[in-house]
Amino acid sequence: MLETLSFTLRIIKKRPLRSLLTFLQVGLGVWIVAIILSLNLGTSGSIAALHSTYGNSLAKITVSRFDDFEGQRVMVAATNNLRYEDLARLQESDYIEKAFIFQELWLQRIRVGGAVYSVQLAAETTADYAAAVGLELVEGQFFTKADEEQQNRVVLISDVVAKQLFPNQRALGQIIDLGDFGEGSREFEVIGVYKQQSPLLDLFISEAYLLYPLGTTGVSFSLDDFEPTYQNIYIKSQPGKIYEAVEDARILLAHRSLDDLEVNGQYLHESTRWMADQVNTMGFFLGAFAFIAVVVSAIGILSIMLVSVVERTREIGLRQALGASKRSIIGQILNESLVFSLGGSILGLLAALATARSMLSAIVEEIMYRQFSNIQGLNPLAAALAALIAVLMGQLFALYPAWQAAHMAPVDALREG
Repeated sequence: MLETLSFTLRIIKKRPLRSLLTFLQVGLGVWIVAIILSLNLGTSGSIAALHSTYGNSLAKITVSRFDDFEGQRVMVAATNNLRYEDLARLQESDYIEKAFIFQELWLQRIRVGGAVYSVQLAAETTADYAAAVGLELVEGQFFTKADEEQQNRVVLISDVVAKQLFPNQRALGQIIDLGDFGEGSREFEVIGVYKQQSPLLDLFISEAYLLYPLGTTGVSFSLDDFEPTYQNIYIKSQPGKIYEAVEDARILLAHRSLDDLEVNGQYLHESTRWMADQVNTMGFFLGAFAFIAVVVSAIGILSIMLVSVVERTREIGLRQALGASKRSIIGQILNESLVFSLGGSILGLLAALATARSMLSAIVEEIMYRQFSNIQGLNPLAAALAALIAVLMGQLFALYPAWQAAHMAPVDALREG
């Protein structure tokens, strides 16, 4: 092997431009394959992690109507007709562990320490939210049922917001002011900091950066008969019992049906399954592109090895005349191909390592779901597979030149040389 490496290096030195082009061709193929495999492995891993965390136990209850559209069940109408009191009704089911309301608050303006910030999405929710979605607290605690019933002005913030609002200090006990709507300053005390959840959950429950007890952020109403209504109530079922839980919800909340709208359930695992199908389809097309890139790289190795065999016809004939076996000649050609494959792979992986983060971000933003924006950098398994594929394809495409060299007649080879 060392002898072959030394000989190949002499060929590279003798034909630098041709050799460089071969390295670049292999490197380009490896770079493309590593990026695409990193994307595919990253998206698959994110979906698998979501399924591992939540399984098939989350559903969204709505008063709505669904129609079939191209084989898909699509919501075509919905209304706000669910009530806070419905949470207690849902707890009567043996299949429902938790039930909560999650009300989005879009583009909320807050004041902290004299500075005004705009938060893209906050939410009001109920006490069971944290346990139902497995919210992970960095510090502090989630608000309780008592906070919810007494309308206590407390708030939890995500770790991302905590770093921005309170750098180099503890967030617990800090005050967030929602401004004055004629009722005086509305100050909320931070009682907890939580880890931002998987962006994929945003397909089902909106990603929020601030969490308040339900009903605490709005202006109070003096009308005695006013009762807030909600479009969604979320439930967490016993493991593997989500369909039974939804059926119970439909029975328990049947009185909320209106006209042609009835109580229906939407399932987290079905939402992610649809997305997984879309990602797999896209991955198939990107994988085909990567395969073409590898084949083109392998053709480059085939070309240079064919030229190399022609240029060394006399040398190969002389080696055969001196007793070299066909196996040793084939081994030499394959080893030379291996040098080009490995060299190109190293070059391609270095390029992938330097560009993976920006390339993956661009692909996700342009042609995929923004929920996969947490895919970071070059995947180690993708790098190893890309290099392995390049080496195997290089060896495969070098077999013909190696076979051609090994089956030269020594007399004819010496005469042609």
